[in-house]
Amino acid sequence: MEVTIGQFAKLVGSTVRTLRYYDKIGLLTPKNLNKNGRKVYTRLDWELFQQIMILKHFGLSLIEIKEQMTSQKLKNRELLLVQKQLIEKKQAELNDKLEVITRMERLYNIEGISEEELDEFAFIILDLFRREKSLIQVWEEHFIADKQLMKEIKLLHDPEYKEKMDRETWHLIQAIRHAIQSNDPTSRKKVREILTKMDNLFPASKSFLNLTDDNNFISKHNHEFNNYFPEDIARYIYKEMKAYYDDKENSRGKDNHK
Repeated sequence: MEVTIGQFAKLVGSTVRTLRYYDKIGLLTPKNLNKNGRKVYTRLDWELFQQIMILKHFGLSLIEIKEQMTSQKLKNRELLLVQKQLIEKKQAELNDKLEVITRMERLYNIEGISEEELDEFAFIILDLFRREKSLIQVWEEHFIADKQLMKEIKLLHDPEYKEKMDRETWHLIQAIRHAIQSNDPTSRKKVREILTKMDNLFPASKSFLNLTDDNNFISKHNHEFNNYFPEDIARYIYKEMKAYYDDKENSRGKDNHK
C-alpha cells in the first residue's frame, strides 16, 4: 500500500493538517517517496497510526507517545499499569465532582427550600462541598491520636450522615442571614436551635472551632480554610458557636456544683 497524505487521511479518519503535524514533530514520518518525490504512506505507517490512536485513547500525550514508540521507555504492561493508575485518579476526581453536584441537587429538592434563596448561596455551599474532602484529611491527620474524635470524623464519610449535615448547614446559613438582617432575639434563638441540632449530630464541631484560634494550624492549612464564605456570615457563625459552647460549658459547670 502506498497512498498520498490526503488519501491516508481519509483512510484513517484524520486530517491532512494533523498528519503534517505528526510528521513535523517526528511522531509519524513516512519514509517512502513516490516518483514525484512526495512522501507516501504505507501499511507500516497505517499500523503506527493505529498504535498512536490506541495510546491517545488511554490518555498519553503526543510527547509521551513519541517517547514510547521510539525508545520503548516502558514495557507495554508497565505502560498499561501507569495509565490505569492515572485513569483511576481521574475517575476518583470525577466521582468527587459528581458527588458535589448530587448533594447540591438534593438541597434544591428539599421541600420548603426556596430555589431563589438557595441560588444566592449556591457558590458558597458548592465551595464548602468541594473543600470538604481535603478538610477531612486535615482533621484526620491532626486528631489521629484522639479515638473518639476520629470515630466522629469517620461519620463524615457516610452519605446519609452527609445528607443530614447538608440540610442543617443550609438551615444554619439561612437562619444566620435572617438574624443579621433582623437583629432580633427570635432570629438568634432560631440560630441556637440549629446549632444545638448540629452539635447533637456532630459533637466534634467544638474541636474544629477551637482550631480556628490556633494560628499555627491556620497558617499551615490556610489554603483549605481560605473559603468563599461571606465575611459577615463567617463572623456571625464564629461568634454564635463560641457563645453556644461557652454557655454549654457554664451550664455543665453549674450542674456539677449542685
